[in-house]
Amino acid sequence: MEKDLILKTDILDIIFEKRNKLYGAYDLRKFYPNRLKLALGFMFITAISFSAFTFIPKKEKEVVVRVYDIIEPGLKEIKDKPKEPEKKNEVVKAEKKPETKPTPVTQKQFTNNVKVVANNVKTDTIVTIQPNDEISTKTFIATNPGTPAVEPANVEPGGSGREKATPAIDKTAPMDGDAVDVLPSYPGGMDALRKFLQKHLQTPDELEGGQSVSVRVKFVVDYTGKLKSFVTVQDGGDAYNNEVVRVLRKMPDWVPGKTKGENVSVYYVIPVRFETND
Repeated sequence: MEKDLILKTDILDIIFEKRNKLYGAYDLRKFYPNRLKLALGFMFITAISFSAFTFIPKKEKEVVVRVYDIIEPGLKEIKDKPKEPEKKNEVVKAEKKPETKPTPVTQKQFTNNVKVVANNVKTDTIVTIQPNDEISTKTFIATNPGTPAVEPANVEPGGSGREKATPAIDKTAPMDGDAVDVLPSYPGGMDALRKFLQKHLQTPDELEGGQSVSVRVKFVVDYTGKLKSFVTVQDGGDAYNNEVVRVLRKMPDWVPGKTKGENVSVYYVIPVRFETND
């Protein structure tokens, strides 16, 4: 090869001078850099494409917490109706004086209706008092199991049947909603209560489309308006039960219920349903 051509010729041409360039080795070596650049470029573009897909935010399912039919009066447990006690009229015979003729006396009967509530079961216990009984000292015991003893109010024989004294109200003993004059209420009303629950309740577990979980919690609104004695009456699972109780514990004080103008403790039940929007 001439000296002038050596300076202008590629080293590959020098190596394959007087050799068979059509065999394949020449083409492989001559176009190797181009093939390498093409392969690296394709690999780089593929890597960037997959990386871009991983950074696209995944659309999460929207979980909505709904509150349905908040029960104001409270829960009543269903039990077998207790047997009504048999009514027996005690007849006291007046002693006859030997020298005095009996004088006909008009008999008047005084009846006190006393409502006794025990173990969350509402029963009507009627105590009948005869006019010859010592009504100021006699104690009547209800025959229903588990009910407390009840003393009737003092009544003047031959009078109007009005009570002399009203027994004091035990404001610490929880009462059913239908036994009070004014029910306890959340500050701001029912709409404010729903908004508070929807704002603070969180779904503990991921729910599938169309799935729902219901929880009912019974508690006591005491005479100061504080919430206590939380009991789950409809189980939705430990996670959901604890979530509802957690939010109820952080509520502000309620407006307490009233009976005869005095604050009293009242049972209350709140149902909550967790569900997803399809």
